Amino acid sequence: MDNNRFIAALNAALRETRLDPSIPAPAGNPAAVAAWAAFLHACVGRGVSITDPRWERLVLRHAAGRPVLALGDDARAGDEPGEADDFRLGLSLLMSLLGDEDGGSPDE
Repeated sequence: MDNNRFIAALNAALRETRLDPSIPAPAGNPAAVAAWAAFLHACVGRGVSITDPRWERLVLRHAAGRPVLALGDDARAGDEPGEADDFRLGLSLLMSLLGDEDGGSPDE
């Protein structure tokens, strides 16, 4: 999957699930876990692998008042992803909560 399809799949999943990753969720909030799980499920359904290395390069932007994801190397100068933008830790924690040790889809 090329970068454009990867980002398009993620942003389609954001729109479908109405997840807003710009709003911090309280730790342990079941609704937040369910929202992220639905987002990941939608991503996997579109062919995105949870283990894809591009997850670590994601940055969050806003377009037309909605959050959108982009790849960090496509970012403007000075807008490179930082530790707060790195989705890998959140994905790992969520997948461990869902009991998925191999990084597959939540349905497996």
